[in-house]
Amino acid sequence: MAIAYLVNIDLNNNQLLDFKVYNRTSDETGLSGSGQLIYRTDTNVLKYHTGGDTWVTVGTSTDSWILNGDSGTSQTINNNDTVLITGGTYITTEVSATDTLKIDHDDTTRTDTTSTASPVEGGTFTAVDSVTTNTTGHVTALNLKTVTLPNDNDTSLPIKNSAGTLQFTAEDVNGVRFGASGGATVTFNSATQLVTYNAVNDNETYTLPVSVGTAITGYSVADIDLTAGGTGSGIKSVVTIAGKDTQIAITETVGNNGEVKIALTDDVVVANNLTVTNDLTVDGVINQTEATDAGTGLPVNTFTGQVAVPTATDGAHAPNLAQVELLIAGIGIFQGAYDASTDLPILTGVAQGAVTQLKYDVGDYFVVSVAGNAFFSTQLEPGDFIFVNTAIAAGSVPTLANYTVVIADANIAGAGSTDGNTQKGVAGFDSANFTASAAGWIQLVNRSVAGSYGTASAVSSITVDDAGVVTAAADTTIDITASQVSDFCAAVQTCVAENGAAVLIGDGTATSYAIDVSALDLPTGTRDLMVQTFRNSTPWDTVYMDVERTSDVLLTLTTTTALATDAVRVLIQKIT
Repeated sequence: MAIAYLVNIDLNNNQLLDFKVYNRTSDETGLSGSGQLIYRTDTNVLKYHTGGDTWVTVGTSTDSWILNGDSGTSQTINNNDTVLITGGTYITTEVSATDTLKIDHDDTTRTDTTSTASPVEGGTFTAVDSVTTNTTGHVTALNLKTVTLPNDNDTSLPIKNSAGTLQFTAEDVNGVRFGASGGATVTFNSATQLVTYNAVNDNETYTLPVSVGTAITGYSVADIDLTAGGTGSGIKSVVTIAGKDTQIAITETVGNNGEVKIALTDDVVVANNLTVTNDLTVDGVINQTEATDAGTGLPVNTFTGQVAVPTATDGAHAPNLAQVELLIAGIGIFQGAYDASTDLPILTGVAQGAVTQLKYDVGDYFVVSVAGNAFFSTQLEPGDFIFVNTAIAAGSVPTLANYTVVIADANIAGAGSTDGNTQKGVAGFDSANFTASAAGWIQLVNRSVAGSYGTASAVSSITVDDAGVVTAAADTTIDITASQVSDFCAAVQTCVAENGAAVLIGDGTATSYAIDVSALDLPTGTRDLMVQTFRNSTPWDTVYMDVERTSDVLLTLTTTTALATDAVRVLIQKIT
Protein backbone atom coordinates (compact mmCIF):
# COMPACT_ATOMS: atom_id res chain seq x y z
CA MET A 1 0.00 0.00 0.00
CA ALA A 2 1.40 3.40 -1.01
CA ILE A 3 2.08 6.12 1.56
CA ALA A 4 -0.46 8.94 1.19
CA TYR A 5 0.94 12.49 1.13
CA LEU A 6 -1.63 15.24 1.48
CA VAL A 7 0.88 18.02 0.85
CA ASN A 8 3.69 18.73 -1.58
CA ILE A 9 7.14 17.27 -0.88
CA ASP A 10 10.00 19.83 -0.84
CA LEU A 11 13.44 18.19 -1.18
CA ASN A 12 15.19 21.54 -0.49
CA ASN A 13 17.38 21.24 -3.59
CA ASN A 14 18.44 17.69 -2.70
CA GLN A 15 18.57 14.91 -5.29
CA LEU A 16 15.93 12.22 -5.68
CA LEU A 17 18.05 9.10 -5.97
CA ASP A 18 17.27 5.63 -7.27
CA PHE A 19 13.54 6.22 -8.06
CA LYS A 20 11.30 4.88 -10.82
CA VAL A 21 8.51 6.63 -12.75
CA TYR A 22 5.00 5.13 -12.45
CA ASN A 23 4.98 2.07 -14.80
CA ARG A 24 1.81 1.53 -16.83
CA THR A 25 0.74 -0.42 -19.91
CA SER A 26 -1.92 2.14 -20.88
CA ASP A 27 -2.56 5.84 -20.35
CA GLU A 28 -4.22 6.78 -17.07
CA THR A 29 -7.70 8.36 -17.22
CA GLY A 30 -9.73 10.50 -14.89
CA LEU A 31 -6.75 12.54 -13.62
CA SER A 32 -7.10 16.16 -12.62
CA GLY A 33 -4.50 18.79 -13.32
CA SER A 34 -1.32 18.29 -15.34
CA GLY A 35 2.32 17.32 -14.86
CA GLN A 36 1.94 13.64 -13.91
CA LEU A 37 4.51 11.24 -15.38
CA ILE A 38 4.07 7.63 -16.50
CA TYR A 39 6.37 5.19 -18.22
CA ARG A 40 4.64 3.01 -20.86
CA THR A 41 6.33 -0.34 -20.46
CA ASP A 42 4.57 -1.67 -23.59
CA THR A 43 6.07 1.03 -25.87
CA ASN A 44 9.12 2.06 -23.75
CA VAL A 45 8.26 5.78 -23.84
CA LEU A 46 8.04 8.45 -21.12
CA LYS A 47 4.79 10.50 -21.16
CA TYR A 48 3.48 13.54 -19.28
CA HIS A 49 -0.13 14.61 -18.61
CA THR A 50 -1.39 17.98 -19.90
CA GLY A 51 -4.94 17.68 -18.48
CA GLY A 52 -8.19 16.31 -19.88
CA ASP A 53 -6.80 12.77 -20.20
CA THR A 54 -4.22 14.04 -22.69
CA TRP A 55 -0.78 12.39 -22.61
CA VAL A 56 2.24 13.60 -24.60
CA THR A 57 5.33 11.54 -25.28
CA VAL A 58 8.48 13.28 -24.02
CA GLY A 59 10.55 14.54 -27.01
CA THR A 60 7.62 15.14 -29.42
CA SER A 61 7.18 18.86 -28.89
CA THR A 62 7.18 21.37 -31.76
CA ASP A 63 10.63 22.83 -31.03
CA SER A 64 12.74 23.99 -34.00
CA TRP A 65 16.25 25.31 -34.71
CA ILE A 66 18.13 27.18 -37.45
CA LEU A 67 20.71 25.61 -39.77
CA ASN A 68 23.19 28.15 -41.15
CA GLY A 69 26.51 28.09 -43.00
CA ASP A 70 29.29 30.30 -44.39
CA SER A 71 27.11 30.95 -47.43
CA GLY A 72 23.66 30.07 -48.73
CA THR A 73 20.19 30.58 -47.21
CA SER A 74 19.45 29.73 -43.57
CA GLN A 75 17.05 26.81 -43.05
CA THR A 76 14.54 26.14 -40.22
CA ILE A 77 14.77 22.58 -38.91
CA ASN A 78 11.63 21.26 -37.22
CA ASN A 79 11.08 18.10 -35.21
CA ASN A 80 11.30 14.93 -37.30
CA ASP A 81 13.16 16.83 -40.07
CA THR A 82 16.35 15.19 -41.36
CA VAL A 83 19.46 17.33 -41.94
CA LEU A 84 21.69 16.07 -44.78
CA ILE A 85 25.34 17.03 -44.48
CA THR A 86 27.17 16.38 -47.77
CA GLY A 87 30.81 16.75 -48.63
CA GLY A 88 32.30 19.10 -51.21
CA THR A 89 35.62 19.08 -53.02
CA TYR A 90 37.97 16.62 -51.32
CA ILE A 91 35.47 16.25 -48.37
CA THR A 92 33.50 13.07 -47.59
CA THR A 93 30.86 12.64 -44.83
CA GLU A 94 29.85 9.35 -43.19
CA VAL A 95 27.41 8.36 -40.41
CA SER A 96 29.74 6.03 -38.57
CA ALA A 97 27.62 5.27 -35.46
CA THR A 98 24.54 6.39 -33.53
CA ASP A 99 24.64 10.19 -33.06
CA THR A 100 28.05 10.32 -34.82
CA LEU A 101 28.88 12.07 -38.12
CA LYS A 102 32.37 11.53 -39.50
CA ILE A 103 33.88 14.18 -41.83
CA ASP A 104 37.05 13.14 -43.73
CA HIS A 105 39.46 14.99 -46.02
CA ASP A 106 39.85 12.85 -49.21
CA ASP A 107 43.23 11.48 -50.16
CA THR A 108 44.89 13.36 -53.04
CA THR A 109 46.64 11.49 -55.87
CA ARG A 110 48.97 13.01 -58.48
CA THR A 111 51.15 11.97 -61.36
CA ASP A 112 54.66 13.38 -61.46
CA THR A 113 56.23 14.12 -64.88
CA THR A 114 59.94 14.29 -65.61
CA SER A 115 61.41 16.69 -68.15
CA THR A 116 64.98 16.79 -69.48
CA ALA A 117 67.15 19.68 -70.57
CA SER A 118 70.73 19.93 -71.82
CA PRO A 119 71.68 23.57 -71.65
CA VAL A 120 75.06 24.65 -72.95
CA GLU A 121 77.29 27.41 -71.62
CA GLY A 122 75.13 30.50 -71.13
CA GLY A 123 71.94 28.43 -71.50
CA THR A 124 69.03 28.50 -69.01
CA PHE A 125 66.52 26.18 -67.33
CA THR A 126 63.62 26.72 -64.90
CA ALA A 127 63.53 25.11 -61.41
CA VAL A 128 61.26 25.29 -58.35
CA ASP A 129 63.00 27.59 -55.89
CA SER A 130 60.54 27.42 -52.91
CA VAL A 131 57.10 26.06 -51.90
CA THR A 132 54.66 27.97 -49.62
CA THR A 133 52.01 26.10 -47.55
CA ASN A 134 49.27 27.22 -45.12
CA THR A 135 48.74 25.93 -41.53
CA THR A 136 46.64 23.02 -42.82
CA GLY A 137 49.46 21.85 -45.14
CA HIS A 138 47.89 22.97 -48.43
CA VAL A 139 50.28 24.42 -51.07
CA THR A 140 49.46 28.09 -51.60
CA ALA A 141 52.34 29.24 -53.86
CA LEU A 142 55.36 28.07 -55.93
CA ASN A 143 58.38 30.26 -56.67
CA LEU A 144 60.02 29.40 -59.98
CA LYS A 145 63.60 30.52 -60.78
CA THR A 146 65.43 30.65 -64.12
CA VAL A 147 68.99 29.36 -63.81
CA THR A 148 71.67 30.50 -66.34
CA LEU A 149 74.79 28.37 -66.82
CA PRO A 150 78.08 30.37 -66.74
CA ASN A 151 80.50 30.55 -69.68
CA ASP A 152 83.70 28.48 -69.15
CA ASN A 153 86.14 31.26 -70.03
CA ASP A 154 87.94 31.57 -66.66
CA THR A 155 91.76 31.76 -66.87
CA SER A 156 92.40 31.44 -63.11
CA LEU A 157 93.92 28.44 -61.36
CA PRO A 158 92.79 27.61 -57.79
CA ILE A 159 95.50 26.25 -55.48
CA LYS A 160 94.19 24.02 -52.63
CA ASN A 161 95.83 22.05 -49.82
CA SER A 162 95.51 18.27 -49.24
CA ALA A 163 92.26 18.83 -47.35
CA GLY A 164 90.74 20.60 -50.36
CA THR A 165 90.81 24.07 -48.80
CA LEU A 166 91.58 26.90 -51.26
CA GLN A 167 94.89 28.54 -50.46
CA PHE A 168 95.19 31.08 -53.29
CA THR A 169 94.26 31.61 -56.96
CA ALA A 170 96.76 32.16 -59.75
CA GLU A 171 95.48 34.39 -62.57
CA ASP A 172 96.58 34.00 -66.23
CA VAL A 173 99.11 31.40 -65.28
CA ASN A 174 101.55 29.82 -67.63
CA GLY A 175 103.06 27.80 -64.82
CA VAL A 176 103.36 27.51 -61.04
CA ARG A 177 106.66 27.04 -59.27
CA PHE A 178 107.22 25.74 -55.71
CA GLY A 179 110.41 26.51 -53.82
CA ALA A 180 112.18 24.97 -50.79
CA SER A 181 115.25 25.95 -48.73
CA GLY A 182 117.40 24.74 -45.91
CA GLY A 183 117.62 21.22 -47.26
CA ALA A 184 113.83 20.87 -47.70
CA THR A 185 112.45 19.45 -50.99
CA VAL A 186 109.26 19.65 -53.08
CA THR A 187 107.76 16.57 -54.76
CA PHE A 188 104.80 16.06 -57.13
CA ASN A 189 102.58 12.96 -57.13
CA SER A 190 101.23 12.48 -60.64
CA ALA A 191 98.64 9.94 -59.44
CA THR A 192 97.09 12.18 -56.80
CA GLN A 193 98.10 15.50 -58.40
CA LEU A 194 99.45 16.63 -55.02
CA VAL A 195 102.53 18.79 -54.40
CA THR A 196 104.28 17.86 -51.12
CA TYR A 197 106.78 20.02 -49.18
CA ASN A 198 109.35 17.85 -47.34
CA ALA A 199 111.04 19.72 -44.42
CA VAL A 200 114.40 18.92 -42.80
CA ASN A 201 114.26 17.29 -39.31
CA ASP A 202 116.37 19.52 -37.00
CA ASN A 203 114.57 18.65 -33.71
CA GLU A 204 116.58 18.30 -30.50
CA THR A 205 116.25 15.17 -28.30
CA TYR A 206 116.67 14.89 -24.56
CA THR A 207 117.01 12.16 -21.93
CA LEU A 208 116.40 12.21 -18.16
CA PRO A 209 119.00 9.86 -16.64
CA VAL A 210 119.19 9.41 -12.86
CA SER A 211 122.51 9.91 -11.07
CA VAL A 212 123.81 10.04 -7.53
CA GLY A 213 123.43 13.61 -6.35
CA THR A 214 126.06 15.85 -4.90
CA ALA A 215 126.27 15.25 -1.16
CA ILE A 216 124.27 17.61 1.15
CA THR A 217 124.93 17.41 4.89
CA GLY A 218 122.00 15.87 6.76
CA TYR A 219 120.26 14.72 3.54
CA SER A 220 120.22 11.75 1.19
CA VAL A 221 120.39 13.05 -2.42
CA ALA A 222 119.54 11.92 -5.96
CA ASP A 223 119.79 13.94 -9.24
CA ILE A 224 117.71 13.89 -12.41
CA ASP A 225 119.82 15.26 -15.33
CA LEU A 226 118.32 16.82 -18.44
CA THR A 227 120.82 15.61 -21.08
CA ALA A 228 120.75 16.77 -24.74
CA GLY A 229 121.18 14.47 -27.78
CA GLY A 230 120.73 14.74 -31.50
CA THR A 231 121.90 18.21 -32.57
CA GLY A 232 122.99 19.05 -29.02
CA SER A 233 124.91 17.41 -26.20
CA GLY A 234 125.69 17.66 -22.50
CA ILE A 235 123.64 18.14 -19.34
CA LYS A 236 121.38 21.12 -19.73
CA SER A 237 119.70 21.15 -16.32
CA VAL A 238 119.76 19.20 -13.04
CA VAL A 239 116.86 18.51 -10.63
CA THR A 240 118.09 17.59 -7.15
CA ILE A 241 115.80 15.57 -4.81
CA ALA A 242 116.94 15.64 -1.16
CA GLY A 243 115.48 13.83 1.85
CA LYS A 244 116.25 14.94 5.40
CA ASP A 245 118.01 12.40 7.55
CA THR A 246 115.81 10.72 10.26
CA GLN A 247 112.75 11.72 8.24
CA ILE A 248 112.89 11.01 4.46
CA ALA A 249 115.07 8.39 2.76
CA ILE A 250 116.06 8.82 -0.92
CA THR A 251 117.33 5.87 -3.00
CA GLU A 252 118.00 5.77 -6.76
CA THR A 253 118.73 3.45 -9.68
CA VAL A 254 121.39 5.24 -11.77
CA GLY A 255 121.02 5.64 -15.59
CA ASN A 256 118.36 6.16 -18.19
CA ASN A 257 114.91 5.08 -17.06
CA GLY A 258 116.27 5.03 -13.52
CA GLU A 259 114.12 5.13 -10.44
CA VAL A 260 114.04 7.59 -7.52
CA LYS A 261 112.39 6.11 -4.43
CA ILE A 262 111.15 8.32 -1.56
CA ALA A 263 110.16 6.74 1.75
CA LEU A 264 110.06 7.45 5.47
CA THR A 265 113.14 6.46 7.36
CA ASP A 266 112.92 3.45 9.69
CA ASP A 267 113.04 5.86 12.67
CA VAL A 268 111.10 9.09 11.99
CA VAL A 269 111.69 12.15 14.13
CA VAL A 270 108.95 14.83 13.99
CA ALA A 271 110.38 18.05 15.34
CA ASN A 272 106.99 19.82 15.62
CA ASN A 273 103.32 18.85 15.51
CA LEU A 274 102.08 15.72 13.73
CA THR A 275 98.49 15.84 12.51
CA VAL A 276 96.80 12.62 11.31
CA THR A 277 93.46 13.32 9.62
CA ASN A 278 92.51 9.65 9.27
CA ASP A 279 93.39 6.45 11.14
CA LEU A 280 96.79 6.04 12.78
CA THR A 281 98.03 2.50 13.23
CA VAL A 282 101.14 1.88 15.39
CA ASP A 283 102.58 -1.63 15.18
CA GLY A 284 105.37 -0.93 17.64
CA VAL A 285 105.76 0.88 20.93
CA ILE A 286 104.90 4.58 21.38
CA ASN A 287 107.84 6.56 22.79
CA GLN A 288 109.49 3.44 24.23
CA THR A 289 112.28 3.96 26.77
CA GLU A 290 115.12 1.57 27.43
CA ALA A 291 113.62 0.60 30.77
CA THR A 292 111.13 -2.22 31.23
CA ASP A 293 108.41 -2.76 33.79
CA ALA A 294 109.75 -4.81 36.67
CA GLY A 295 106.46 -6.66 37.13
CA THR A 296 105.57 -7.49 33.54
CA GLY A 297 108.93 -7.16 31.80
CA LEU A 298 107.22 -5.10 29.07
CA PRO A 299 108.66 -1.86 27.68
CA VAL A 300 107.67 1.31 29.50
CA ASN A 301 105.86 3.81 27.26
CA THR A 302 105.86 7.45 28.27
CA PHE A 303 104.34 10.73 26.99
CA THR A 304 106.02 14.00 27.80
CA GLY A 305 102.71 15.99 27.38
CA GLN A 306 98.98 15.55 27.64
CA VAL A 307 97.33 13.20 25.12
CA ALA A 308 93.87 14.40 24.03
CA VAL A 309 91.60 11.37 23.60
CA PRO A 310 88.20 11.96 21.94
CA THR A 311 85.00 10.59 23.45
CA ALA A 312 84.90 6.85 22.87
CA THR A 313 82.01 5.52 20.77
CA ASP A 314 82.90 1.83 20.67
CA GLY A 315 83.82 -0.82 23.20
CA ALA A 316 87.30 -1.12 21.66
CA HIS A 317 88.02 2.65 21.99
CA ALA A 318 89.96 4.23 24.84
CA PRO A 319 87.80 6.50 27.06
CA ASN A 320 88.91 9.99 28.04
CA LEU A 321 89.04 11.40 31.58
CA ALA A 322 85.57 12.98 31.32
CA GLN A 323 84.04 9.68 30.36
CA VAL A 324 85.73 7.86 33.22
CA GLU A 325 84.54 10.46 35.74
CA LEU A 326 81.01 10.25 34.35
CA LEU A 327 81.01 6.46 34.64
CA ILE A 328 82.09 6.37 38.25
CA ALA A 329 79.97 9.36 39.36
CA GLY A 330 77.24 8.35 41.81
CA ILE A 331 78.70 4.95 42.63
CA GLY A 332 79.79 6.28 45.98
CA ILE A 333 82.41 5.19 48.50
CA PHE A 334 81.97 4.06 52.11
CA GLN A 335 83.33 6.94 54.16
CA GLY A 336 83.35 5.16 57.55
CA ALA A 337 81.53 5.56 60.88
CA TYR A 338 79.59 8.70 61.90
CA ASP A 339 79.18 10.02 65.45
CA ALA A 340 75.68 11.49 65.57
CA SER A 341 76.33 13.05 68.96
CA THR A 342 79.28 15.23 67.86
CA ASP A 343 78.77 15.50 64.06
CA LEU A 344 82.14 13.91 63.32
CA PRO A 345 83.21 13.74 60.61
CA ILE A 346 81.49 17.05 59.91
CA LEU A 347 78.40 16.63 57.67
CA THR A 348 76.44 19.76 58.64
CA GLY A 349 79.11 22.31 57.58
CA VAL A 350 79.55 23.60 61.19
CA ALA A 351 83.32 23.86 61.76
CA GLN A 352 84.86 22.51 64.95
CA GLY A 353 88.10 24.35 65.45
CA ALA A 354 90.41 23.51 62.59
CA VAL A 355 88.09 20.74 61.35
CA THR A 356 85.83 21.88 58.46
CA GLN A 357 83.43 20.37 55.93
CA LEU A 358 85.09 17.87 53.58
CA LYS A 359 84.32 17.21 49.92
CA TYR A 360 81.89 14.36 49.20
CA ASP A 361 80.57 12.95 45.91
CA VAL A 362 77.11 11.68 45.06
CA GLY A 363 76.68 8.17 46.48
CA ASP A 364 79.22 8.49 49.30
CA TYR A 365 77.74 7.13 52.55
CA PHE A 366 78.27 6.76 56.33
CA VAL A 367 77.04 4.30 58.96
CA VAL A 368 75.99 5.77 62.33
CA SER A 369 78.13 4.34 65.15
CA VAL A 370 77.11 6.66 68.05
CA ALA A 371 73.50 7.75 68.64
CA GLY A 372 72.62 11.44 68.77
CA ASN A 373 70.79 14.34 67.08
CA ALA A 374 73.74 16.47 65.97
CA PHE A 375 72.80 15.68 62.32
CA PHE A 376 70.30 18.53 61.60
CA SER A 377 68.44 17.69 64.87
CA THR A 378 67.53 14.27 63.48
CA GLN A 379 67.64 11.49 66.05
CA LEU A 380 69.93 8.77 64.69
CA GLU A 381 70.90 5.43 66.17
CA PRO A 382 73.69 2.95 65.44
CA GLY A 383 73.08 1.11 62.14
CA ASP A 384 71.33 4.02 60.41
CA PHE A 385 72.69 5.09 56.98
CA ILE A 386 73.43 8.58 55.63
CA PHE A 387 73.80 8.87 51.81
CA VAL A 388 75.06 11.92 49.85
CA ASN A 389 72.53 12.65 47.08
CA THR A 390 74.00 15.99 45.93
CA ALA A 391 77.74 16.64 45.53
CA ILE A 392 79.18 18.67 48.44
CA ALA A 393 82.17 21.01 48.04
CA ALA A 394 84.91 21.23 50.65
CA GLY A 395 84.33 24.05 53.16
CA SER A 396 80.68 24.49 52.11
CA VAL A 397 77.56 24.47 54.33
CA PRO A 398 75.23 21.69 53.13
CA THR A 399 71.61 21.23 54.15
CA LEU A 400 69.55 18.19 55.05
CA ALA A 401 68.40 18.15 51.39
CA ASN A 402 71.96 17.16 50.39
CA TYR A 403 71.48 13.81 52.15
CA THR A 404 69.18 10.82 52.25
CA VAL A 405 68.78 9.13 55.67
CA VAL A 406 67.84 5.47 55.98
CA ILE A 407 66.63 4.41 59.42
CA ALA A 408 67.88 0.88 59.70
CA ASP A 409 67.08 0.04 63.32
CA ALA A 410 63.86 -1.37 64.82
CA ASN A 411 62.26 1.63 66.58
CA ILE A 412 58.64 1.51 67.74
CA ALA A 413 56.47 3.44 65.33
CA GLY A 414 54.80 6.53 66.76
CA ALA A 415 52.16 9.07 65.77
CA GLY A 416 52.83 12.62 64.69
CA SER A 417 51.17 15.68 63.14
CA THR A 418 53.26 15.44 59.94
CA ASP A 419 55.11 12.74 58.09
CA GLY A 420 58.47 14.32 58.88
CA ASN A 421 57.71 14.46 62.62
CA THR A 422 56.41 10.91 62.87
CA GLN A 423 58.55 8.19 64.34
CA LYS A 424 59.00 5.35 61.84
CA GLY A 425 59.55 1.85 63.15
CA VAL A 426 57.93 -1.41 64.23
CA ALA A 427 54.14 -1.31 64.48
CA GLY A 428 51.36 -3.68 65.57
CA PHE A 429 47.83 -4.08 64.15
CA ASP A 430 44.45 -4.70 65.78
CA SER A 431 43.43 -8.28 65.00
CA ALA A 432 39.80 -7.23 65.11
CA ASN A 433 40.32 -5.25 61.92
CA PHE A 434 43.55 -6.59 60.36
CA THR A 435 45.24 -9.88 59.42
CA ALA A 436 48.98 -10.45 59.04
CA SER A 437 50.73 -13.23 57.13
CA ALA A 438 54.04 -14.81 58.08
CA ALA A 439 55.67 -12.62 55.44
CA GLY A 440 54.23 -9.46 56.96
CA TRP A 441 51.38 -8.94 54.45
CA ILE A 442 48.77 -6.77 56.19
CA GLN A 443 45.09 -6.88 55.09
CA LEU A 444 41.74 -5.70 56.37
CA VAL A 445 39.55 -8.38 57.94
CA ASN A 446 37.00 -9.75 55.44
CA ARG A 447 33.56 -8.67 56.65
CA SER A 448 31.78 -10.65 53.89
CA VAL A 449 29.82 -7.55 52.86
CA ALA A 450 31.07 -7.23 49.26
CA GLY A 451 28.37 -6.56 46.67
CA SER A 452 25.85 -3.97 45.45
CA TYR A 453 23.03 -2.83 47.68
CA GLY A 454 19.79 -0.95 47.05
CA THR A 455 17.22 -1.60 44.26
CA ALA A 456 14.00 -0.07 43.02
CA SER A 457 12.14 -2.21 45.55
CA ALA A 458 14.69 -2.34 48.38
CA VAL A 459 16.66 0.04 50.58
CA SER A 460 20.18 -0.61 51.94
CA SER A 461 20.82 -1.25 55.66
CA ILE A 462 24.47 -0.52 56.62
CA THR A 463 26.23 -1.15 60.02
CA VAL A 464 29.38 0.92 60.76
CA ASP A 465 31.68 0.53 63.80
CA ASP A 466 33.45 3.29 65.74
CA ALA A 467 36.39 3.25 63.32
CA GLY A 468 34.09 3.88 60.36
CA VAL A 469 34.43 0.32 59.05
CA VAL A 470 31.34 -1.32 57.50
CA THR A 471 30.69 -4.43 59.50
CA ALA A 472 27.38 -5.51 57.96
CA ALA A 473 25.17 -4.67 54.99
CA ALA A 474 21.82 -5.93 53.74
CA ASP A 475 18.79 -4.95 51.63
CA THR A 476 15.37 -4.27 53.16
CA THR A 477 12.36 -4.67 50.87
CA ILE A 478 10.25 -1.55 50.43
CA ASP A 479 6.73 -2.38 51.60
CA ILE A 480 4.02 0.18 50.80
CA THR A 481 0.57 -0.88 51.97
CA ALA A 482 -2.58 -0.21 49.97
CA SER A 483 -3.78 2.19 52.68
CA GLN A 484 -0.75 4.39 52.02
CA VAL A 485 -1.67 4.93 48.31
CA SER A 486 -5.23 5.84 47.31
CA ASP A 487 -6.34 4.31 43.92
CA PHE A 488 -2.78 4.06 42.49
CA CYS A 489 -3.78 2.74 39.03
CA ALA A 490 -6.41 5.46 38.57
CA ALA A 491 -3.91 8.14 39.55
CA VAL A 492 -1.33 6.86 37.03
CA GLN A 493 -3.97 6.67 34.27
CA THR A 494 -4.98 10.26 34.98
CA CYS A 495 -1.37 11.47 34.70
CA VAL A 496 -0.91 9.68 31.39
CA ALA A 497 -4.21 10.95 30.00
CA GLU A 498 -3.32 14.55 30.80
CA ASN A 499 -0.41 14.40 28.32
CA GLY A 500 -2.31 13.10 25.24
CA ALA A 501 -5.38 13.77 23.09
CA ALA A 502 -7.00 12.77 19.76
CA VAL A 503 -9.16 14.88 17.38
CA LEU A 504 -10.82 14.50 13.94
CA ILE A 505 -10.26 17.00 11.09
CA GLY A 506 -11.91 17.46 7.67
CA ASP A 507 -15.04 19.34 6.62
CA GLY A 508 -15.07 18.86 2.81
CA THR A 509 -13.93 22.46 2.19
CA ALA A 510 -10.94 23.63 4.25
CA THR A 511 -7.26 22.80 3.52
CA SER A 512 -5.95 24.25 6.82
CA TYR A 513 -6.97 23.26 10.36
CA ALA A 514 -6.06 25.01 13.63
CA ILE A 515 -6.05 22.92 16.82
CA ASP A 516 -6.11 24.70 20.19
CA VAL A 517 -3.97 22.56 22.54
CA SER A 518 -5.33 24.30 25.64
CA ALA A 519 -8.89 23.31 24.64
CA LEU A 520 -7.82 19.67 24.78
CA ASP A 521 -6.71 20.01 28.41
CA LEU A 522 -3.11 19.39 27.42
CA PRO A 523 -0.22 21.09 29.22
CA THR A 524 0.68 24.39 27.52
CA GLY A 525 3.81 26.52 27.41
CA THR A 526 5.84 24.14 25.21
CA ARG A 527 6.15 23.12 21.57
CA ASP A 528 7.39 19.65 22.57
CA LEU A 529 4.34 17.96 20.97
CA MET A 530 4.40 14.74 18.94
CA VAL A 531 1.77 14.73 16.14
CA GLN A 532 0.71 11.76 14.00
CA THR A 533 -2.12 11.61 11.42
CA PHE A 534 -3.92 8.60 9.92
CA ARG A 535 -6.89 7.97 7.66
CA ASN A 536 -10.12 7.60 9.68
CA SER A 537 -11.40 4.84 7.43
CA THR A 538 -10.14 1.79 5.59
CA PRO A 539 -7.23 1.10 5.25
CA TRP A 540 -6.54 3.22 8.40
CA ASP A 541 -3.07 4.07 7.08
CA THR A 542 -0.75 6.86 8.17
CA VAL A 543 -0.98 9.98 6.00
CA TYR A 544 1.39 12.97 5.80
CA MET A 545 0.64 16.68 5.82
CA ASP A 546 2.28 19.93 6.97
CA VAL A 547 2.32 20.23 10.76
CA GLU A 548 3.32 23.61 12.24
CA ARG A 549 3.68 24.32 15.95
CA THR A 550 2.42 27.87 15.45
CA SER A 551 2.72 28.70 19.16
CA ASP A 552 2.97 26.87 22.46
CA VAL A 553 -0.87 26.49 22.44
CA LEU A 554 -1.67 26.22 18.68
CA LEU A 555 -1.08 23.53 16.04
CA THR A 556 -1.73 24.23 12.32
CA LEU A 557 -2.23 21.26 9.91
CA THR A 558 -2.30 21.96 6.15
CA THR A 559 -3.14 19.86 3.03
CA THR A 560 -3.10 20.70 -0.70
CA THR A 561 -6.68 19.51 -1.23
CA ALA A 562 -9.75 19.68 1.01
CA LEU A 563 -10.34 16.73 3.34
CA ALA A 564 -13.69 14.95 3.54
CA THR A 565 -15.64 15.33 6.76
CA ASP A 566 -13.75 13.68 9.66
CA ALA A 567 -11.42 12.05 7.11
CA VAL A 568 -8.26 12.23 9.24
CA ARG A 569 -7.63 11.50 12.94
CA VAL A 570 -4.91 13.51 14.70
CA LEU A 571 -2.99 12.07 17.68
CA ILE A 572 -1.25 14.64 19.95
CA GLN A 573 1.24 13.68 22.71
CA LYS A 574 3.14 16.04 24.98
CA ILE A 575 6.73 14.86 25.47
CA THR A 576 7.96 15.06 29.09
